[in-house]
Amino acid sequence: MLHPTAPNGVVTGGRPASKPTKAKSGPATTTTADESLELKLSLLVCLGLSGMYVIYELLAEPSGGQLFGHWLGILGTFLMVLTETLYSIRKRTTLLRWAGPVRYWLSFHIFTGIVGPFMVLTHTAFQFRGLAGITMALTLLVCGSGFLGRYFYTAIPRSLAGVEASSTDLVDEIRRVQAAIAEMTQQRSDAVQALVEADAHRQRRARGDWMLVLLRGWDDWRYRRNLHSQIRRLEKTGQQKLGDVERMLMQRRDLERQMRMLQAARRLLSVWHIAHVPMGVALFSSVAIHVSATLYFGAGVWR
Repeated sequence: MLHPTAPNGVVTGGRPASKPTKAKSGPATTTTADESLELKLSLLVCLGLSGMYVIYELLAEPSGGQLFGHWLGILGTFLMVLTETLYSIRKRTTLLRWAGPVRYWLSFHIFTGIVGPFMVLTHTAFQFRGLAGITMALTLLVCGSGFLGRYFYTAIPRSLAGVEASSTDLVDEIRRVQAAIAEMTQQRSDAVQALVEADAHRQRRARGDWMLVLLRGWDDWRYRRNLHSQIRRLEKTGQQKLGDVERMLMQRRDLERQMRMLQAARRLLSVWHIAHVPMGVALFSSVAIHVSATLYFGAGVWR
């Protein structure tokens, strides 16, 4: 989930946010973008394809032996090829620079990387036999690896332009947020100032790279639940609203977590690339053999 950004435009999540707006106090915040939009659209398309699959199943067997099944395989393979080519071209060359920011191409990469394999899966009629079965298994493996890579990617904070934030950016942002918290709470009660001080010196759990990144959602939920509980108790006893304090403390904690996680996420993403690329090569080699055999023997739509 994206969180507010700070004045220098560092996003406290893995994806850039939208246009900044002024907050009542503290640093500028943003109206955040929906970083899971491509996942929601992919789910919607896959549900639609599932409905078509069920309807067709009532009329004919939706397998590779039927025309409908073959076209599912062809279109799915085409989307998978787009998944592996267009995003890489946009990211590594200047040929498609005119076609929008890299972050939008990443969303397209994720969308086609989900819908394409799903279409290929329906093409197989969920039967894993022979070379086609091996190809499908590799497809699922690469698709699953893509989900993991996306999770690693979103662990790295980025600017509004989609550029990775540096440790210096995060340190400067933490200082700005800390100054805003100090200004905000200097006229508050002793209990509020004690809460802010205790939050600043809370114990951080030591974790390795994998646990630090993979369990960040769980750690975020625990911290927010505990902080919210403490804030509500203070509001009841002090008869004051502390929503602004809660938001600033959460923003400081997010930045501190990213500072701890930045290098770990980069290391994990590097390891992931080493594994993901060979899996992709193996997948498309298998696809090429499968398609070549189909053409050679005049099967499917070519018979």
